[in-house]
Amino acid sequence: MAVVVGYAPEESGTTALEAASVLARSLDEPLVVAVVVAVPHVSDLVPVDGDYVGTLREWGHAVLDQARASLPSDIAATYEVREAPSIPIGLLDLAAEVDASAVVLGSSSKGVLGRISFGSITSRLVHSAPRPVVLAPRGFRSGPQSRIRRVVVAYSGAADGAHLADTANRLAQEAGAELRAVSFVVRPPKRLLETVEQSADDLVADAWVSRTKDHLREQAGGRTDQLGQRLADSLTVGVGLSWSRAIGNVPWAEGDLLVVGSSAAAPATRLFLGSDASKIVRSSPVPVLLVPRSTE
Repeated sequence: MAVVVGYAPEESGTTALEAASVLARSLDEPLVVAVVVAVPHVSDLVPVDGDYVGTLREWGHAVLDQARASLPSDIAATYEVREAPSIPIGLLDLAAEVDASAVVLGSSSKGVLGRISFGSITSRLVHSAPRPVVLAPRGFRSGPQSRIRRVVVAYSGAADGAHLADTANRLAQEAGAELRAVSFVVRPPKRLLETVEQSADDLVADAWVSRTKDHLREQAGGRTDQLGQRLADSLTVGVGLSWSRAIGNVPWAEGDLLVVGSSAAAPATRLFLGSDASKIVRSSPVPVLLVPRSTE
């Protein structure tokens, strides 16, 4: 297996390469650094001009030279210039050929520094990809020997929770990383004075946390390694007036990788982010691994 990274000469390419290097080093997998040249095929009777395609290929190889110069020396990598009708199609075709463990992309340069922002390419992949996708926050940088130190499962109690927990646990084992569960509560602001209603809000929040731990034990439990109990014991809950504040109220550290699952509406083995998951991803200060829905 390999890690495929979609590279571009802009800032998004640099952050993608940084995150992909951390992932490849942690999993002991090679990188495939790809520049996809979008060449629309008009028809068999009207082929695309060869000089035009040749110029694009030359540009792609020049861009890959930039990637070679910036990639850490301990990362094994190959470099590909691909022609495809679109960049997402080219990346997914390449990922299928090499049986990629993940496709890594950077954030749009129009987004907030330190957060994940979707561009046209990332939006397409997070709503259709048949394999995991990793997104790096804008401006993400890593040290020369950075590795995944902790895998953090964003748990919501969804029906696919067992698959998500299994995926995160397997990744943590392969990377030699810690495993933690996290969940988020977006609640209304507290009133100026404590009231019966406010106490009721607290009780509801406490009950929700207890129920989430029970779900973790039930959905991810029953195995010899007692995964459900370990996740329940590690559960950290972020509470805030908004998704960004709730996520910001959870302690994050260098080497964290957040794992987020697909919507229940996603087709089997496909990635499709729901509205809450999209908000979590956009507010994450660390790279995010998006997991397609299971086959069940």
